[in-house]
Amino acid sequence: MEGMNLIGFEENKTIQLQKERASGKKNPFNEASWQSSNRISLDLTYLFDTPGDSLSITLEDIKDIAPQVMKAHRMLKKDQGDICDDGIPMTGWQNLPEEITLTHLEEIKSAAQSLSGRIDVFVSLGIGGSYLGIEATCTALTHTYFNRLSRDERGNAPEIYFLGQNMDPDYVRDTFDMLRGKVVGVNVISKSGTTTETAIAFRILRNVLEKNWGHDAKDLIYVTTDATRGALRNLSKEKGYKTFPIPDNIGGRFSVLTDVGLLGLAIANIDIDEFAAGFKYMRNITMADNFWENPSLLHAAARYAAWLKGKKIEIVATNSVPLYGVAKWMEQLFPESEGHSGHGMWVSPSLYSEKLHANGQMVQQGERNILETFIMLQEHDNTVTIPHDKDNSDGLNYLVNKGQDMNSINRKVIEGPAYAHYLGDVPNMIIEIPRKNAFSLGETYYMMEKSVAISGYLLEHNPFIQPGVEDYKKAMFALLDKPGFKEKGKEIKDQISKMKRMRI
Repeated sequence: MEGMNLIGFEENKTIQLQKERASGKKNPFNEASWQSSNRISLDLTYLFDTPGDSLSITLEDIKDIAPQVMKAHRMLKKDQGDICDDGIPMTGWQNLPEEITLTHLEEIKSAAQSLSGRIDVFVSLGIGGSYLGIEATCTALTHTYFNRLSRDERGNAPEIYFLGQNMDPDYVRDTFDMLRGKVVGVNVISKSGTTTETAIAFRILRNVLEKNWGHDAKDLIYVTTDATRGALRNLSKEKGYKTFPIPDNIGGRFSVLTDVGLLGLAIANIDIDEFAAGFKYMRNITMADNFWENPSLLHAAARYAAWLKGKKIEIVATNSVPLYGVAKWMEQLFPESEGHSGHGMWVSPSLYSEKLHANGQMVQQGERNILETFIMLQEHDNTVTIPHDKDNSDGLNYLVNKGQDMNSINRKVIEGPAYAHYLGDVPNMIIEIPRKNAFSLGETYYMMEKSVAISGYLLEHNPFIQPGVEDYKKAMFALLDKPGFKEKGKEIKDQISKMKRMRI
């Protein structure tokens, strides 16, 4: 039997876009008309006056919050308030879109091209903010099965894998199977160089590279770390690795426009000039002092109003498989920035309509402690039509007769639940993304970074530090008998031994 031909399908536009980027074709992202047609928007229609019994959010609530938001906005622009980490104001991300130069972007692209041309596979090593933004952007702007495509179909980019974001030995071992027989390039991302998950993965991978290529392995390893100090900086000097700096005034979850994110995106052949332009475009919009026209300020106010009304969980749902990674990026950005002193909302990423069949009942009729944010992609890369069937046993011909394709139906996956959940007393808002490109991703990231920074002022804590994260690290180090944690380890193990165990 012969293999299947894709009869009735057009060429995959995502692959076509990957090839076009490789050929040097660029979107006209500096043209005002193109920027306007690719501007993301925030729809608050279903946020107000939900008809159920719980406390509804009203327009008056937002008006009451507006003065606090504007005060925070002015303080943020002046680098005032509780925004420091070790004495350094952590707001370097705020003006980075204006400060980043074309020369720097060209240097990143040159370094990426130099490595990409010598390798078959690229492995990005990092965790949290050193990982999520890169993966989210790569996933959003490339083919779902990117690594299964030929190099030409990938736009002459190498295969891309991620390590150092978990401690699962099966995941690590399985990933190494994908590297067998290939020339492997590496970018390890860690400010300190001692982040356990990433450091272990790098030690293992570096060991394999050196056993294969000896001294030449250094030419396959790029390091993104602190500019002047730390374990990775010292190792890079010793080994001769090419290095890229992590700014002191930009935290990990705000770092995707720094070298942390740009190098990996350039390796994936994503247009980082367009990406930076999207950041700059949204920065200019959100620096404006008009509260009612500033999407970051309104987004922050809406979430704060929801929190005050008892909403403790934010479902961030998208109708786009490629954009699901953006929801996961938000899962770190907001909880890690807001989770202080019993404050903040838990962010739950969801893919609709898949999750509507998994937990839609809870959203519609469960406890009314939910705020819902939709990330709606309006125009997908590809159009998939539904064929007419003469028997119509599944009853779908009505869609065909009305000219509906999967694109138009997938928009209803947001529009329908938004209305139904509103009637079910779940306030929600929609972030509309016209089409997925580097510009719209840059807009989205900057809008969210500005929003969560404002949230820190509203909740009266520093959104740029995460002291609670250190607690799990200390416990883990103690249980691993890390040098310097011996006494703490003995204390924890003694306490655990005295706990009454209940195993069923």
